[in-house]
Amino acid sequence: MVSELEEISKMTIYPQIIDFPEQMEFALKSKIGNLPKTSKVCICGIGASSMAGDIMTDYADGFSNLPIPVIRSMELPKWVDDDTLVIVISYCGNTRETLHMYDLAMNRRSKIICITSGGELTEKCIADGNVLVKVPLKTSSRGSLGYLLGFLAVIFEEMGICKGRTELCNMLDDLKEFRNSLMKDDKNKALAIAKTVQDRIPVIYGLVNIRSSTIRWKTQINENSKMIAFCGMLPEFNHNEIIGWTEDGGAENFLPIVLYDEGASDLMKVIMDSTIEIFKDSGFDPFVLRLKGESNMEKNLKFIMTGDFVSLYLAYFRGVDPCSIHTVNKVKEHVELSEENRANKH
Repeated sequence: MVSELEEISKMTIYPQIIDFPEQMEFALKSKIGNLPKTSKVCICGIGASSMAGDIMTDYADGFSNLPIPVIRSMELPKWVDDDTLVIVISYCGNTRETLHMYDLAMNRRSKIICITSGGELTEKCIADGNVLVKVPLKTSSRGSLGYLLGFLAVIFEEMGICKGRTELCNMLDDLKEFRNSLMKDDKNKALAIAKTVQDRIPVIYGLVNIRSSTIRWKTQINENSKMIAFCGMLPEFNHNEIIGWTEDGGAENFLPIVLYDEGASDLMKVIMDSTIEIFKDSGFDPFVLRLKGESNMEKNLKFIMTGDFVSLYLAYFRGVDPCSIHTVNKVKEHVELSEENRANKH
């Protein structure tokens, strides 16, 4: 009898999910060099391509003297100028919002590094003489996180922002072992979560230090599993969202998932434990995923890897194609058509 996991392993997106540590390993071997020196840094990207920036800034916040915001927009803040390094990330290289931010950065004479697999962004970067970091064209945007994160970690370390490259290199073996545990039939946390959440609307919560994990869970479930999902932060949750959970009768359709940081401070654990108890007292049965890690980076990546597998297993249980993104393409086409019509009127 063929097991569920054997069937799931045949899904087209499966290699992209399991290859995450190997992608990082490939990227971490690179040497970029010729990086500009600046007093300000920002990361520009949108969708899955910006996730590497979220993870690295979560980690760098504990070491860097520079604030490094991730900008998901079509506008740059006023403070971005000719003394700012703008790291532009677009896996495909054709994301219209990211290309627009690149042009804005060029107009302000900012220093630019592009991380991409090709497309128009590569052409612009080469033509303008900016630093280009080429990503292998093997997967989808959301399936290339290991590459994007690895290359960004190399940039951060070469610039002296933080030792992201060293940190990731030291944990590769542990991450591969952890990945393997998510591919087994017994004690598979990701499989257990997927079976629990498949008929509910998941809402993922975590502490601020693992903010990128909650975002990744949400977006992977949105894209791979074709489900509505939401995410939020603790302790902010206890000042607003908790009221909706406890006083809105429609909340029974939702399932809270708490990403529990076992290495958090005693105060943060009190906040997480109290939140879980409030859920239970209000009649909810939150799924609590407890993980440990030697560093904030390790915790984030283990939570993210678990969430990626959860989204894959949910896609299987729901009978949907995780690679399909028809609605995203439809929105892009609608925006392009609207812009053409507006241009023709003028």
